[in-house]
Amino acid sequence: MKKILSALVLATIGYYAFPQDIKNSVATGNPEVVPVSGSGATVNTLTTDAKNVSSKAVKNFNKTFKNVTDEKWYEMPDGYRANFTLNGTRCRLDYDKKGNWIHTIKYYDEKKLPVEVRRLVVGSYLDYSIRTVEEIEAPRDIKFYVIHLEGEANWINIKVSDNEITELEKIKKS
Repeated sequence: MKKILSALVLATIGYYAFPQDIKNSVATGNPEVVPVSGSGATVNTLTTDAKNVSSKAVKNFNKTFKNVTDEKWYEMPDGYRANFTLNGTRCRLDYDKKGNWIHTIKYYDEKKLPVEVRRLVVGSYLDYSIRTVEEIEAPRDIKFYVIHLEGEANWINIKVSDNEITELEKIKKS
């Protein structure tokens, strides 16, 4: 489980740094990921033509998320991905080939971060600004946050889980 969690954290960090190079990136130049039913297709139109998406994944998505916009489905070598916007928040859901939920990632700014998490980060990194937040949920795991900070001389990526901060990466600005 630690290997999966570590890989997930590294992949999400890389999502912002190198979106065209990450395996399974949704960038259009990546041949490993193809839109299931054309660009901009919604899950409602895919449910009648769901031969490329697990019906279990589509059913789970429709049950869990209401009133989404900008919904796009992608087929990956190991499953399916849904990218969408929910109440102004960019989201990503990954499912395996059988349609089982793997994880949900929500991308947002400091304003949407829970107050207790924000206080913990701001108190520990006084001279840094919170640039972006990734909220990650997976079955049987505690929800955690990957937070990207910017300071005068460095960028720092941290993980906040269960009121503990782990520094994942520190990059010196040139």
